[in-house]
Amino acid sequence: MPSFDYDLAIIGAGSAGLTAARLARFFAKRAALIDKDRLGGDCLNYGCVPSKALIKASRVAYEAATAQRWGLSAQHLPHGLAAVNARVHHAITEIGKLDDAEGLAELGVDVLLGGATFRDPHTLRVGAREITAKFILIASGSRPAVPDVEGLAEVGYLTNEDVFDLSDLPGRLAVIGGGPIGVELAQALHRLGSTVTVVQRGPHLIPRDDADMIEALEGQFVHEGIDVRLATRPSAARREGADIVLTLGAAELRVDAILCAVGRVPNVETLALEAAGVTTNDRGIAINERLQTSQPHIYAVGDVTGGPAFTHYAGHQAAHAVRNIFVPIKAAFSPGHLPWVTFTDPEIAHVGKTEVEIRAAGGTCEIIHFPYSHNERAVTDAEPAGLMKFLIDDKRRFIGAHIAGQCAGEMINELTLAMNNDLTVDAIISSIHAYPTYSFAIPIALYDYALTQNPSTAAKVGRFLSRLT
Repeated sequence: MPSFDYDLAIIGAGSAGLTAARLARFFAKRAALIDKDRLGGDCLNYGCVPSKALIKASRVAYEAATAQRWGLSAQHLPHGLAAVNARVHHAITEIGKLDDAEGLAELGVDVLLGGATFRDPHTLRVGAREITAKFILIASGSRPAVPDVEGLAEVGYLTNEDVFDLSDLPGRLAVIGGGPIGVELAQALHRLGSTVTVVQRGPHLIPRDDADMIEALEGQFVHEGIDVRLATRPSAARREGADIVLTLGAAELRVDAILCAVGRVPNVETLALEAAGVTTNDRGIAINERLQTSQPHIYAVGDVTGGPAFTHYAGHQAAHAVRNIFVPIKAAFSPGHLPWVTFTDPEIAHVGKTEVEIRAAGGTCEIIHFPYSHNERAVTDAEPAGLMKFLIDDKRRFIGAHIAGQCAGEMINELTLAMNNDLTVDAIISSIHAYPTYSFAIPIALYDYALTQNPSTAAKVGRFLSRLT
């Protein structure tokens, strides 16, 4: 048997890599965690953490400007990004302390900084040194995609990797891309003082969400004065004096900066995967149901495989990969229903299928709508704009759940749990929910359905109601 420096070498120290390193030590294995420059990956340094810190600041600014909703005087806060982004970087630093190199070293994980490249299927060059590992896990993540727009490179552009370093707020900003990253940053920067235009090539924003939720978000953008150009592709960009001129079909848009948010590209080019015999496809690294690459001892997880680009998904995959590496019986990765949230205002949360997807597959379902204006906590908070939508099958189980409104991201987890455990409508309404909370509206929304579709559930509903009185 050959001797290896490590039982497991992990390329990439984002959510997946950190999860894998900790779990490898749980199995008492020698683990090396490799990253090109810093721990935390895209989520900590360029994605989830900084964007949510920026969004919070923009929400405070918006609430101050609309404070009359609570009987207070409106206050228009000064515009600027220097102090806001300083707070953003403070959040990054504080959260980074939870998984820093010192803490990992105490667990027995070797942290190696430097770009990793394969020399052969078991050997990696990391900076100036070489290491060997019995198993290797690739979790190198992804980077922002850049649209093919003539002249874009010459005029310059922002992505989520540098927008949080800005000191000056762009007066006029074009956001290319109407997916989650694009709409989150567009609304946040608009609320902080930019005049924002979103350029989306498709007919709607956040196209993977339910149509009713999309309508709620697009309506809010119109209400706030965010210019949305749908079914529009930028073809060219040029400078004219201090302006950047973006060509949009027959129209032109003059801005001070462009932010690109058109998707992600897997980080595979620098790994020298051919030296390891690892196969790629147009989405990234090809893997099987056990998360193995074309080399059975090399696994890949997260964005680099082209799957859902979510921190929680990558971490879940990583835990399963390490389990498969060190437990003799291998298991297929089966994550169940995956929740996702777009952190706009209103928040858009989603698990399961959309109504359009169900109809397209020839399926049927019962549809329940519940407006936020009937959510008593939302009314007290002056947040009555929003909607809950539940799609129910003939066995009274959830096929999909969609929420647009305050705290949607918090509420979707209960519905994800229900779907992943085949819980029915009856299980939700027979469980006491605290009042007054946003999630109290979930069983309230389901009462009429439970009573009219199956009168035998009236007793359960009656027991639930008796607990509230």
